[in-house]
Amino acid sequence: KAWDDGGGGGGGGDVRGDVRGGGGLFDPSLRSTALREEERRLERRASAATLPLSALEEQLGRVRAWLRPAGGGGAAEGEPRLGPSTKAQLRRLVRLEAEAAAAKCAGERSWRFGYNKHITKLVRLSCESPAAGLGSAKAGLGWMYENMVYHSPDQTLRGPFGATVDKVTGSFETGAVRGGKQSPPPGYRVPYDAGWHPSRPRPPPTGPSDCLSGKALKAQAAEWAAGGIIEPDAAEALCWLSDHFDKGESLQDVYVVMIGAGSAMGPFPKLMEMGATVVAIDIPGAWGKGGPRPASAVWRRLCDTARGSAGSLVFPLSKPQSQCATDEELYEAAGCDLMKQPGEIANWLCEWQKTLPDSAKVMIGNYTYLDGELHVKLALCADYCIRRLRAARPATGVAFLCTPTDIHVCTDASDRAARDNYGSGFGSFGLEKLANALSGGKLLIPNFNAPVEAQGGKLIKYVDGLAVAQGPNYALAKRMQHWRAMIEFESGAVVSSSVAPSTATISVLSNKTFAWAYGGMPYFKYEIFKQETTNAVMAALLMHDILNLKGPKNPANRKQFRLSNPIELFSTQAVHGGLWRSPYKADSLGEVSALIYFAGLARPYLLAAGAAAAAAAAFM
Repeated sequence: KAWDDGGGGGGGGDVRGDVRGGGGLFDPSLRSTALREEERRLERRASAATLPLSALEEQLGRVRAWLRPAGGGGAAEGEPRLGPSTKAQLRRLVRLEAEAAAAKCAGERSWRFGYNKHITKLVRLSCESPAAGLGSAKAGLGWMYENMVYHSPDQTLRGPFGATVDKVTGSFETGAVRGGKQSPPPGYRVPYDAGWHPSRPRPPPTGPSDCLSGKALKAQAAEWAAGGIIEPDAAEALCWLSDHFDKGESLQDVYVVMIGAGSAMGPFPKLMEMGATVVAIDIPGAWGKGGPRPASAVWRRLCDTARGSAGSLVFPLSKPQSQCATDEELYEAAGCDLMKQPGEIANWLCEWQKTLPDSAKVMIGNYTYLDGELHVKLALCADYCIRRLRAARPATGVAFLCTPTDIHVCTDASDRAARDNYGSGFGSFGLEKLANALSGGKLLIPNFNAPVEAQGGKLIKYVDGLAVAQGPNYALAKRMQHWRAMIEFESGAVVSSSVAPSTATISVLSNKTFAWAYGGMPYFKYEIFKQETTNAVMAALLMHDILNLKGPKNPANRKQFRLSNPIELFSTQAVHGGLWRSPYKADSLGEVSALIYFAGLARPYLLAAGAAAAAAAAFM
């Protein structure tokens, strides 16, 4: 039902498209044409069984009734008769479909392993129109704010999350560490020595002469794009940024609020290197004091990185910096508890932004992660901080890293490539169909779907990279980030939210089955990125989106890039590592990829055994 709630901004829920308003104050022939298009669209959806048959019959009947001349003989041929407004009738159509989807979702008995099809349905419904996409985003986050319960650490405040956190009045002191370098090094460098594989697990060298920069970086970006590892507009963004820094530019007026500044996948090191000011939100440094892994180590790492850079670091403190007699005391006083102190953090951020010049380019991004339901709570608390800072400083941009293992609107070219690639390799022997059949449809599922026909006739393609094993909490937390990105994009904010590639982080590789699967995925046109490469590439896209006002992440350019629905934002500048153009869905590749990896390990031995057998046969 979120599909129809919340409206479309300024229209009280108007379903926008060729048919608008309810007064009929436009040429009846145009209205009739639009209704005929709606009739044809419903007939196609009937054949695709995307709406319950009874609902389709009812709506087709209504549309056809509108197309018949009114009784009494006074109406022109094809003119709709008088009656309920077109707007109201179309809203009824979308409400029926949304209610049917909501009922199925509520009736799901195996939620843990069946949630994915409901996420897919939500995405498809959101693609139907701009009002649908924005309405679902507003309704989804609105539900979280109204139904999640927050209580303050001292238990003096308790109630619905949004209204209760708004009552918090506390804040923090401010700490700062300035970089020791006057200016960043010329150019932009990306550590890279090919993708990750079990046979080459070591991090890439990071010396100035070892990294990609200038022409070499641009050539690699072009090679990735040609190989389907990243989308062409992502390669263009990398080239733009390389040229920008080759001119000696820096991030002097750029301020990035990083919620989860210590994240392994975050852009903190590169932002510092290129001279930005980072406002770091991360766990309290006092946690774990005296234990084997004190949280103060996070703040020591962040502060040391800042001191050795051309950037600056700003962070919340539990007491004035002047009262910290030593660096260790400073580290222990730094930080905050996002899940217990979202109101205090938001208050502090709103106070901090008042100290900035009007020319400051400000971006706030969420880079947090926790397991299970804690991820959802963390996402909501981060969302609150983003919403508050955006309200206090409307020019603030928003940033997220999109996981490749989610459902995203994709480009026409990537969808076409996935279809063209289907059957390659295994397909020449028909083995992919055999594997799919023997597994009960679980393995080697085609990586393309029926497109969504949006209002106006536009076909929106999407890729289902959702990994069911990650669970519904992870899917919801990432969906909440999508919702915030869509809302702020529609409100006029630059939103740097691009799909990042599958990356060989320590946490991922600690699971041997993932490592084995990663070893075989290049066969299916993937490249698994090393962490250092991902950090540098995704930080480059963030910087590009901040600096280049002509890019697709700026809503001022949405007409140029044909982004009529805010959910299409995620189709731009994707660094998916090959997932979008692979012939098979990511969630159906794991076992087969692992087998291919082990077959590769066994190949030399099989060849040797074959050669030995052939030699023995020759002497017989």
